[in-house]
Amino acid sequence: MASEKGRILITVKTYPNPSAKYEETVCTAGIDLTTKRFVRLYPIRFRELPFESSFEEWDIVELTLTHRTQDGRGDTFTPDHDSIRVVDHLSTGKRRDWLERNRIVLPLVSTLEDLVARAERGEGSLGIVRVNRDVELIVRPDSSHWTAEQEGILRQQSLLGGNRQPLEKVPLTFHYRFHCCEDCRGHGLQVLDWEVYQLYRGQAAKRSPPEAAEDVRTKYNVELSPRRRAIHLFAGTHCLRQAQFSAIGIYYPPSAAMPLV
Repeated sequence: MASEKGRILITVKTYPNPSAKYEETVCTAGIDLTTKRFVRLYPIRFRELPFESSFEEWDIVELTLTHRTQDGRGDTFTPDHDSIRVVDHLSTGKRRDWLERNRIVLPLVSTLEDLVARAERGEGSLGIVRVNRDVELIVRPDSSHWTAEQEGILRQQSLLGGNRQPLEKVPLTFHYRFHCCEDCRGHGLQVLDWEVYQLYRGQAAKRSPPEAAEDVRTKYNVELSPRRRAIHLFAGTHCLRQAQFSAIGIYYPPSAAMPLV
């Protein structure tokens, strides 16, 4: 399979999961700055990347890619980990920076109904959805332990050595309930975004688990409410479920930045 060079704006990193084949993977996606299309980078063993190859959301990376035909999703590519180089970063916080990102991201906005229809036709498994109204982040309890299979994978990693901390199981799941257009009947998507999980972990290190969960609700339902932010969800499917989407990332530019795109 021929390889190609890519220049990708990283928009999505999910919380790591144990993988029988790859030990531990992070679902990573971004926008190909040449084709202006979403691409998935898989597998990425993120915590094993050397410092010079490690990247964050909103980094622009150059790397060598191979089309991953066995995945079944035409927008999935296998990265050469040794080729990854961070060449730029679209920083956050300043209004002009949101506008720079908006110029790249917002032309790709769709409805979830359109994304599902495209996925069912085999035309793509990634996209971005504008949250129209009635949005709420819901926090639900989950097991505090990995499954027996996942525990076995983690034990095997431990036996092989290395300096990584054991992968923590977050005892919660996160879900967005929302409408994506005026005539939408409503959707509920599980949220897999790294940022949400890391917020809970950081707060749980300082406060009780219920207080940490409430901090997450406050962040996404108050500080990042549609009254203050133009909420969008990066959405992607699982390789075994062709048209079942999850919210794999959250995009929340200030509403004031929107008209100038």
